[in-house]
Amino acid sequence: MAKTATKAKQEQAVEAAAGKPAAWIEVHGSDERLEAVAPKLVQAAMRAMGLVKRIDELDEELKGLKAELAEGVGAGRSLVVPGVCRVSVAKTTSVGIKDADKLRELLGERFGDLVSESVSYKPSEALIEMSADGDDPMAPAYRALLTVRSGTTVRIMAEK
Repeated sequence: MAKTATKAKQEQAVEAAAGKPAAWIEVHGSDERLEAVAPKLVQAAMRAMGLVKRIDELDEELKGLKAELAEGVGAGRSLVVPGVCRVSVAKTTSVGIKDADKLRELLGERFGDLVSESVSYKPSEALIEMSADGDDPMAPAYRALLTVRSGTTVRIMAEK
């Protein structure tokens, strides 16, 4: 049963005051909310959020240390702490093309020799539907030429 946001926040405040973290599972694309959440799952989410916060803090600290090391060691050099670590500092440069059409005009026939091109193909929703259509005699041939990758993504972030 769906609850209003205000009522849910009130209940969350009451539960938090009682020392129990309020939690629920939201169903994507609807207002449905599952209220029965295993305490073990809530604890796992809280521990994961704690780790995310610590990782963010450590990442900021690491950025500062890397900047200090880069400045102190200098490009093309390595700081060696025997038995502990090696810190190598290298200068890197990357060059991209802002306007391929204008560059093609400037280079003319040499464009193909001096620029590498890559092409990426992605099936449209219509082609995906055609490959799943049981009435289309070509569907098996379409499916044979498509790949489907599945995965699970777990993203952890602070609640706003």
